Amino acid sequence: MKYRACALALVALWLSACGSDVETTPGIPATPRIEVVSPTPGFTSEEPVVRLSGTVNAPGTLASLTVTVNGGAALPVEVTSVGSSGSFSVELTLPEGDNTVRMEAVDQVGGKGTQKVTVRYAPESEPPQVRVVSPDEGLAVSVRRVRVEAVATDNKGVVSVSYSLNGGQEQSLAVPTDAAGTLAFEVTPKPGANAVKLTARDARGNAGEATVSFHFGGLGTAGGLHSGTLRDGRVYTWGRNNRGQLGLGADVTADQKQPQVVPGLEAVTSIAFNQNFATALTADGSVWTWGENSDSQLGQGAAPVEGETRALDITPRYAATRVPGISGAVAVAPGFRHTLVLLEDGTVRAFGNNANGQLGDGTVVAKDYPVVVRGLTDVVKVLGGSMHSAALKRDGTVWVWGRNDYGNLGNGVADGDSHPLPSQVPGVTDVVDIANGRDHLLAVHTDGTVSAWGLDVSGQLGLGFISPGTESATPVKVKNVTQARAVFANGNYSFARLADGSLMAWGQNFNGQLGLGVSEQTHPEPTASSAQVAPLSSMGMGATHVIAVRKDGSVFAWGWNLNGSLGPDAVIDRWSYTDPIPVTLP
Repeated sequence: MKYRACALALVALWLSACGSDVETTPGIPATPRIEVVSPTPGFTSEEPVVRLSGTVNAPGTLASLTVTVNGGAALPVEVTSVGSSGSFSVELTLPEGDNTVRMEAVDQVGGKGTQKVTVRYAPESEPPQVRVVSPDEGLAVSVRRVRVEAVATDNKGVVSVSYSLNGGQEQSLAVPTDAAGTLAFEVTPKPGANAVKLTARDARGNAGEATVSFHFGGLGTAGGLHSGTLRDGRVYTWGRNNRGQLGLGADVTADQKQPQVVPGLEAVTSIAFNQNFATALTADGSVWTWGENSDSQLGQGAAPVEGETRALDITPRYAATRVPGISGAVAVAPGFRHTLVLLEDGTVRAFGNNANGQLGDGTVVAKDYPVVVRGLTDVVKVLGGSMHSAALKRDGTVWVWGRNDYGNLGNGVADGDSHPLPSQVPGVTDVVDIANGRDHLLAVHTDGTVSAWGLDVSGQLGLGFISPGTESATPVKVKNVTQARAVFANGNYSFARLADGSLMAWGQNFNGQLGLGVSEQTHPEPTASSAQVAPLSSMGMGATHVIAVRKDGSVFAWGWNLNGSLGPDAVIDRWSYTDPIPVTLP
């Protein structure tokens, strides 16, 4: 008896050392023993389903093996037996948090063996990281095709990516395949404020988001000697007002040195001035014009009736007046004495002076009402030059029509003929933005380089020297500009906005309009312009002065100040300012 008691004590000690909760009774053979191999005690799972596996040893015959989770219902577990031993594997679905899993083995004589293991289910909750690389927050764009570049990464992997524009329906995107998680896609913005929301999800459904807001349309602009900016849907103007170009009404014809609100205009999404007149676009797709109208550039005439004769409408307008016959407009672009309008269907309308065919309707007859520019579809930006016009299509090609005296068409030939129908600029592809001055044109390519052609009397083509014959009818590359994202031009000078929001400038500078801190007749070498306006949001250029809007909404002016063109009372009339000066709005 003493020997038997000692043996039973040794068995109990051995079972205890093995970690099993075996129920034993003195004088009765050993009961089943359970060993859980996986998961180990204290294991944390990121998934709700856990596979429990291990072995059971029953010196007698095993009658049942069950498992319970947190004291719930006992579930039978199938055992694969080999002699007195067996193995088991069972899937369990766990609630979130700490869980107590208890297994119980019973043999045929009622002996029981139990084992417990604690498993924590903590679902992976870290969302993917999403960052918009481009466009910059608060940027104003002038092209109706915006490329969004972003990065979406996750510690467990991104399984889906989508975006929505202005709160619209989510659109699926291809999941990034590179380690950096880079992705890119294009959106077609509406005039005014836009927001793109990007969402990335992982396998657990965790979502990471990033939103970027930008503006489609011009926020700052300049004409001959009048200036304007747009804020909260209201237009502010200042400068010369001899032709009603400030739009302040027939009772206010004096020049203005302080910005004034243009009455009668609300919900404006874009403004653009040239020479002595102004254009504005409102959110409902209507176009408004005011100022000089000697060439019917305000488009205020009614469409002709067959068989009836009438005189062109050349009456100036001292207040903003809606252009009849236009709806669904998304962009406006005044030339020297003509105007172009881009419609939401990608076609273009034009009115005003047409001496060189710049209206693109196949004639050289002026129109005081909108006419269709023939042969153009899928356009994303339009421009008006001195006596020519240009368009950028969605496919990245550039089309020009009208005057070609200085090689404006970029086809390798300069001639004095009128070109009343659009023609594609050969060899210029993959273009993401365009600009033009008096008679030169600029085009930004996807690789960040810029091509230029046309008049080069002041080095506005940016070659580092003035072209032989002061013009180039063939597109040439602007020197040392490799990170351009947008271009601006007027008169005989040019700007490029780089990826970091800074500016480079070249061309005419005798009024300090390049913002270089100095004035000189010509500056053909592209040079970093004033850092004061960086990061730039929007910019408009007159013949000799510039209005710029910084990302934070601040407005600046520089160049030639005459009749209040630069705005503030403190500036000197008939003086050149080579550095930006702040313009305060009321």
